[in-house]
Amino acid sequence: METFLIMLETADLNRGIAIIVIVGFGTFALNKIFKQMKEGFGIFNVRITGIVVVATFACILAVLSPSTESAAIGILGAIVGYLFGYGSKSKYISIN
Repeated sequence: METFLIMLETADLNRGIAIIVIVGFGTFALNKIFKQMKEGFGIFNVRITGIVVVATFACILAVLSPSTESAAIGILGAIVGYLFGYGSKSKYISIN
């Protein structure tokens, strides 16, 4: 029983460290984005800022609740799909 409690305390400590690292990396990324950004919030600046914020929160969600990590992976997959799909023209023609 004591070993289980020790493992539980260690898991909470590791989870806390992971959250601190994720928040630190998110803050670092936003800092670099704002330093590279020209004046004003254009469409690209809003998109990249939003992507970093959503990815940071999705990673925190995955750390807080490991049983629902598929939801966080789904969110990150949607972000990656958006990034790769941006700017590519569809080969299909829509008829209105």
